[in-house]
Parts: sequence; C-alpha cells; structure tokens
Amino acid sequence: MTSQNESIDKLSTVLGLYKAEWLREKLFDLFTVPGYFDELKMNRPCVLIGGRGTGKTTVLQGLSYQGQFAFAKSDKNVIDTWQFFGLYHRVNTNRVTAFRGPEQTEDRWRACFAHYLNLLFCTQLLEFACWYELQTGRELSLSPTDLAAFRATLKLQSNGRLADLAQEVRLQVLVFEASINSIVDTPPEFLSMQGAPVDALSAALLSTKELAGKQFFFLIDEFENYEDYQQRILNTIIKHAPSAYTFKVGVRELGWRERSTLNENEQLTSPADYARISISERLTDSRFKSFAEEVLSVRYQGTVDGPAVGADFPSLFPKLDELDEAARLIDKAQENKVRKAVEEASSPEQREAAKALPFGVQYFLDYWANSHTETTTLSAEIDAWLKDTKSSKDRFNNHFHASLFAIRKGKRGIRKYYSGWDVYLALCEGNIRYLLELVHSALLLHTEEEGAALSPISAEVQTQAAQAVGRKNLSELEGLSVDGARLTKLLLSLGRVFGVLAESPAGHTSEANQFHLREEQAPDSDGRAMELLKHSVMHLALVRYAGSKLLDERDTKAYDYMIHPIFAPFFVFSHRKKRKILLSSANLLSLVDRPREGIDAVLKLNHRESEADLPDQLQLFGDFYA
Repeated sequence: MTSQNESIDKLSTVLGLYKAEWLREKLFDLFTVPGYFDELKMNRPCVLIGGRGTGKTTVLQGLSYQGQFAFAKSDKNVIDTWQFFGLYHRVNTNRVTAFRGPEQTEDRWRACFAHYLNLLFCTQLLEFACWYELQTGRELSLSPTDLAAFRATLKLQSNGRLADLAQEVRLQVLVFEASINSIVDTPPEFLSMQGAPVDALSAALLSTKELAGKQFFFLIDEFENYEDYQQRILNTIIKHAPSAYTFKVGVRELGWRERSTLNENEQLTSPADYARISISERLTDSRFKSFAEEVLSVRYQGTVDGPAVGADFPSLFPKLDELDEAARLIDKAQENKVRKAVEEASSPEQREAAKALPFGVQYFLDYWANSHTETTTLSAEIDAWLKDTKSSKDRFNNHFHASLFAIRKGKRGIRKYYSGWDVYLALCEGNIRYLLELVHSALLLHTEEEGAALSPISAEVQTQAAQAVGRKNLSELEGLSVDGARLTKLLLSLGRVFGVLAESPAGHTSEANQFHLREEQAPDSDGRAMELLKHSVMHLALVRYAGSKLLDERDTKAYDYMIHPIFAPFFVFSHRKKRKILLSSANLLSLVDRPREGIDAVLKLNHRESEADLPDQLQLFGDFYA
C-alpha cells in the first residue's frame, strides 16, 4: 500500500506540472511527439496556432537544439547528423512593451527594436556555436573575413574566440535594455541595420565545414506578445530571410494581428510565405484521444518503478449511462410521481409492459408528454414507444440528453453529471493542459475519498473535478490580459444564459449552447463587440467554429461562437457542439456592461425567464447575478 501511495503521489505531482515552464528538466523526458511535429522540421517558415495549453511551448522547445540533444540522451555523436539547429526564444512582455511611448516616434522605436532583435538573435547563434564547440570538442573553422564582416555590423571590439564575441554581444543586450528606460536623456549612439548582423553571422557559421548544409530555426514562442509594429518587423524578417535561417512561430488564435511587412502593400500569405499549422485542426477528436492517452501514459510510466507499464486511463474514468443518470438525478418523490403517471396513463393490456420499462424511459415519456400537451398525451407516447415506432425512438435519441438538464432544476447538489473518458476529452477541446488539470483534480478528489487513486473514479467525483477546473480557469481569466475583467463578466453572463436555456428545454430548441453574431448598423457597437470576441477567443473564454447556414439576410458574420466546453460543468449546460442562438452586438456588449439587464434581455429573446436559484457552484457569484 505504501508503494502504491508513493506512485499516486508521484503521478499527482507530474500531472500537476501542466505548464511546460514548470517541467524544467522533466520536459524532454515527458515529451510526446504530436502528429504535426515532422511538418515543423521543414526548411520553410511555419506558424503554429493554438490556444493556451495546447502544447506550443513544449513542441517549440522540442525543436530546439537542447531538446534534440535531450531526446538523443546527450549522445554527442548525433549532433553532426542534425539538419537544423533550433534556437528557442520566448517573447518577454516586460521587454517588448518597453519599446513604446511618446518619447519616440514609431519610426524611431522601430529602428531601436530591430537593433534589439539583431542582438537577441545573434546572442542565440553565438551561444549555440559555443555549445557546439564544447560538445564536439572541435572549433568551428570560421573565416576571419566572414567574422570581420559580422563584427562590423554591430561594431564589436572582440577579435578572439566565439566565447568572447558571445560575451560582448550579451553585454550589448544588457546595456541597450538599460538605455531604453532613459532613451530621452541618453539615446542609443548606434543602431544596426535590421537583419544585417543575423544574416552575416548565420552565413559565417554555415560556411564552416562543420555546419555546411545545415539551417538555423528561430523558434519564436508567444508571438502575440509583440506590439503591432513589432509583428510587422518580424513579418518582414520572416518574408525576406535568407536560406541560412527560417522561423517557426507559436501564436494563439487571433494573436497574429498584423500580416503585413514594413511595406504595407506586402502581406504574408499561406502557403506562399509560410505553412500554417492549426493544432485544433490537426488534433481531431480521434487524433487528440490517442495523443492525450500517450501523454498521460508517458507521465504515468515515469512514476512506476520497474518495467514500463501503462495505466488504462479510459477505464479509470467510466461513463455513466444516461438511463442510469436519469435514475440518479430524480429523487424519490419525483420517481413515485412519474411511475404513478405512467401506470395511470397505460391501457390495461399495456400496463405491465409500461411498468417494466427502464425508469429513464418512463421519465422521458412523461417529460415529453407534459411539454407537448397540445400535440400528444402520455398514453399516446407510451403506446408509440411500446409499438417501437421510429418517431418515438428518434425523439428519445434526439432529446433525452437535453431532458436530463431539467430534472434537478432549482435543486441543490449535482444537477447534471459530466463523466466518462470521452466526455473529459470533449471538455478539453484539444487542449492538453485542460486534460491534465481534469485528471489531476479527479485523482486528488478520488484519493481523498477512496484512498486508492488507480481504481475507477465515480461519476460524482468526475463531475466535481470538472466543476473545480472550470471554476479555477474562470478565476484565472481576469489576470490573463488587460481585458480580463470584461472577459470574466462576459463568461459569467453567457454561462448563466446557456445554463438557464439548458434547464428549461421543454418546448424549445434543445441543447442551445452556441451563438452567432448578427452584423449591426452601428459600426461602433459592432466593432467593440468583435474586439471583445477576438480577446475571448485568444484567451480561451470562447471557441469559434466556421459558420454554417445563415439565420437571416443580415447574418453575415463568418463564425459561430461557444463558451469553451471546459466551463460547461461549472455553468451546467451541454458541452456538445449543438444548436445556436442569434445575438446582436448590443446584446453581447450589454452582457458585459449591464449583466443583469443583458441576461434578462437575451433570455427574453429566447422565451425564457431568469431563475433565482443558482447551481451550488455559482453561489459564489451571487452578487454578480443579483
């Protein structure tokens, strides 16, 4: 038991390290190769698009020379077989935002920032060259003429080893960063030409016999943190980079705001200028399932002593059958009422057969009859079911899941279960970090209750874990960006709207959990709404899908939007991609600016009224909804 508890503690620790920067030296030990990894090894620019937690950082670090060396178990003999050397750079918001302000014109800031990029990229190239010499024991046979040309681009004084050049450039970076804070009083005396030092140094390194025929990859992570003008600078460098190096860019969806170069008439387009790799598009449901299980398996194997063994995670998260779920959700008084209604509505010859039906079926027949009193009766529904008519079975298949949300409307405790491995995968929407959070949270709760983590986890614990993860990510949203407070309000308002729609499905469109934005006549309102949506998608408050059919002639927007499924258990609505409602820009903005009025207005448009009784997990936000 002690050994098992130790394994459980190790597993919990490893699952809790769901950010690449938290893993440190474990990152490469736990690396799982995604299906698109080989595409990033092409000798052309690539843009890797994905939300926070989809694995961009891990993949880009896996492409770095440090990552490749770790994968090779530090075997120095493989270095010369590599076709590229990846240089990882994470955009530091503290640094890049310093290059703005009224002290300088944008043209001047542009020149300063281009010089700064030259220094950073040259530092990375020189550090790699020093690492290469250290690992291989061979000095790079650099041409003195080529080195002199590089030194001239940055006015370097060192005339000795690469290590001396690297140290001098590092010091230039520090001195230049310090000068930016006092740029008005002491403006920089020298600024290098955009890209020139990088071109000269990379060409010099690749002209050596040791590195001939290779290529450098600049791996830029969190590209969205660049200012708009800075993105245009990078775009220019990417588009006009020589064959010596190319770029692999990691960016959030909608985070690449500028596609033009410094020439406003010149745009970066795919596939002419770069390969576009969208993680959500590449990791379809089946691919994400296999990738996710491999990620978890690798982490689990690292916690078990002895021969490698895999944990059957799907069996640890069993799905609750929906008929059983209905029986669990309905209390005894409701059950007796339904059974009595079914018995009284059945004809004498059908009574025994009707009473023998699974209780979930009895509940649904009663639910459907009560919500469609103008067109049917419970007696007719029982008769149609027992006769096995197609229309009856179709109604059950199409509406039973939605009906589950109505059972515990206004009651305490769990109102809907979210359990099963496939459900957990669907809640993540291709986000591996969310899956690690869900599994970690569920295992912790299960261990507290049962004391043994590696046994099937109950539907109750799975649901509580899913609600906890949704609540955690909602609370973190406010600190993710300057618009965090507005995104939080939007999520709270939309979540309540869809929660009320879910718990009142009778006689309405079932499982309405998406919305489509109709274009407004007021440009200001429409523009602010689209800006809000853009930030919501970037920070995973919402996800967007290519729009389907138009709702009316004014319905010209291209996308449908949905609250990210990870929040569905918290607000209690369906996580499945189903039906949509229509909102105006004014509706959307009112949900943020006047939440109470906005919620009531949207519900009224959809023939519902706001309920006073919040689910237990939403009680914390009672003041917001009051």
